[in-house]
Amino acid sequence: MGSTKSYAYTREHFREAVEAAFVAPKDFVRPADEITADIGSDDVHDVRMHDGSVIRFRQVEGDYDATDRDAVYGYLRERQNAGEVPTGLLYVDPESRDLHDVLGTVDRPLWNLPFEELCPGSEALDALMENYR
Repeated sequence: MGSTKSYAYTREHFREAVEAAFVAPKDFVRPADEITADIGSDDVHDVRMHDGSVIRFRQVEGDYDATDRDAVYGYLRERQNAGEVPTGLLYVDPESRDLHDVLGTVDRPLWNLPFEELCPGSEALDALMENYR
């Protein structure tokens, strides 16, 4: 019979994507139109899915503090218990650093850098690689 991962086996046991719904219905999502919704502030918005189920979205309130980790966790649990999905800015770590500072990137766009700065040569690359040995 050969390997089940071989090209020949795959060709002999080929199934169209539409058949996948009958083979593994939990793993297959049929193509469908996009679902969009405008969720206003401080309210709950019910959105009907293609299968008829409804998801309840709630925009975070105006006095919501996204920097208090414990309060955010409590809020998420409350919304989950109410059967809602919170939307908006959920958490910001006040101690986090800017990604440009973390990565040490330059202040200019890369397209604006001269070739010599973008490609400093093999000696600079060798020196950089020494840090990883």
